[in-house]
Amino acid sequence: MLFKYPQLLWSLWLLLIPILIHLLQLRRFKPTPFTNVRLLKKVKAKSQKSQTLKRWLLLISRLGLLAALILAFAQPFTANRSAFMKQDLVIYLDNSFSMQARRDQNSLLEEAVQELIRTIPEGTIFSLFTNDSEYRDVRVDEIRNELLQLKFSNDQLNLSEIELKANSFLNDGPDALKSLVVISDFQESLGGIMDEGRIEANTFFIPLRTDEVRNVSIDTVFLETSSGNINNLHITISGNHDFGSIPVSLFNKGSLIAKSAATYNSEGTSELVFSLPGEENIEGKVTLTDTGLTFDNELYFNINTREKIRVLGIGTEDEFLIRLFDDNTSQYRSVSSLDQASNLIADQDLVILNQLNAFPSGTVDLLREYTDRGGSLVLIPSLTMKTEEFNRLLGFYGLSFGKRIQTPMEITDINYAHPLFRDVFKDAVTNFQYPSAKEFFVLNGRADKILGFSNESPFLAARGKSYVFTTSLSPVNTNFTASPLVVPTLYAMAMQSRSLPTPYYLLGSDSSEDVAVQLGEDRILSLKKGDLEFIPRQQSVGRNTRLWFSGAPQEAGTFALVNAPVDRSFSFNFPRAENDLTYLPLDEAGEGIDIIDSVSELFERFENDSRVTGLWKWFVILAVLFLLAEIIIQKAMK
Repeated sequence: MLFKYPQLLWSLWLLLIPILIHLLQLRRFKPTPFTNVRLLKKVKAKSQKSQTLKRWLLLISRLGLLAALILAFAQPFTANRSAFMKQDLVIYLDNSFSMQARRDQNSLLEEAVQELIRTIPEGTIFSLFTNDSEYRDVRVDEIRNELLQLKFSNDQLNLSEIELKANSFLNDGPDALKSLVVISDFQESLGGIMDEGRIEANTFFIPLRTDEVRNVSIDTVFLETSSGNINNLHITISGNHDFGSIPVSLFNKGSLIAKSAATYNSEGTSELVFSLPGEENIEGKVTLTDTGLTFDNELYFNINTREKIRVLGIGTEDEFLIRLFDDNTSQYRSVSSLDQASNLIADQDLVILNQLNAFPSGTVDLLREYTDRGGSLVLIPSLTMKTEEFNRLLGFYGLSFGKRIQTPMEITDINYAHPLFRDVFKDAVTNFQYPSAKEFFVLNGRADKILGFSNESPFLAARGKSYVFTTSLSPVNTNFTASPLVVPTLYAMAMQSRSLPTPYYLLGSDSSEDVAVQLGEDRILSLKKGDLEFIPRQQSVGRNTRLWFSGAPQEAGTFALVNAPVDRSFSFNFPRAENDLTYLPLDEAGEGIDIIDSVSELFERFENDSRVTGLWKWFVILAVLFLLAEIIIQKAMK
């Protein structure tokens, strides 16, 4: 039991006053003359004992009355220890796309926001953060409008990130009662359950779930060029239930151009194919309607006319290079010397130095400047080259040719994990007839090995977008140009020399694309959709400008290129990771985590833990009882 005014307890010394008075009254004797005492001896003894008992009972009742009044004025109460601690409350509100799932008439996010506004006491100070916003040390009335206008986010913090961020909001003081409240549907994308002890706070999980999880999603679109200059647009649709047949619409620049129906199959997917003209720029959008999540019901895409990749061969005019790059995607040109190529290099996407014997004066700096601007370079040495002149160029990349090895060696080492082979091999190749080389040079320095000999020496290595073969590709020396490896290897170099347009990009991904625009001193390219405009990171690469989209935009849609002489547009879509509506098993949560059914139940618990029970009324009642007892004693014992 505690007291609101404990200093009043010093008044209990007043209890000595009735005790002293009582003791003094017991010591006073008043003689009464009487004629004959013998007959009254027995009555006198009995009366004296009755008066003594009465005085002691009166003393006790008066002491009780005075003590009860003093304690009542001191206002005693009972409470938990947490009632006197400062509440340090941090709330994580999940606003990811999976919270679009509906329960009754509202989405899970809307339901959580309304319950927070309705339940949190007005004077309570707390911190709240979502996947893309945060509010530190606020009251609910200060952020009511922001919560009501809270938008869904394509970002999703996992539980480890939630812990780290919550720790940054919690105070370091030991006297605070720290609490972390996680309000989410707890999709599996949040990762594993929190480990006990990683956060110094009472952790509460409030899971929000729908009774029925049903969703249909447009997963992806991709192009396939067919004969007759027609593009086949493939659309992949999936669902976590038997959606039967669902209508799908195709738009170009806002106008409906085709419509079909997706039919559910045993694997839960469906694929539609639309035929589109190959020479037309299309700003497309695919839509469907279902009762599940809405963010994955539309997908934007672009079909832009592609420029051919410019490839320049310098040196020996090999037939395999002409056959490899003379197609619809690339434009190959060959010159015999670096002098003839000096005015052409800057405009190329890929430059191949094929079996040159020497470098004229100034060409080394020209090639270095070309690669510094982002150009791709392939060096195929000659067995009769002047090694020191080649090493002048390789020295810029920390490489050099060493001694010449005249021992035949098979090319058996394929680095499938290298980015050059990212989209080339699905699995490691087995039962393969490996090519070989009769002679090769030792390559000194640190480089990424792409292809290697059986003795672990590199046959093809790379530093960034500069590729170095360690031997001549002449048929006299190697059969590499006749092996199946030559096409995917060199073709991948050409494809990665320029960031080619794709139908769409995922928001938040590290992607880039080259556009045929040369940046001037006053020209800055930007992308615009309606009133929304942003400037991507950009760099001049030869005759092109490379745009990076890693940090922007934040909204899905089709954005047009602004301040450029070419008509280009780019499409962006939200990642589809959250359309997999599977949830974490919260029954496996650790002992330090409490599972609460609702926000209101949580704050009821907080209120009960901080409740103070006043006892002063009971002491007033006790004082009245002592007063009644005294009155009864006075009346009954005369």
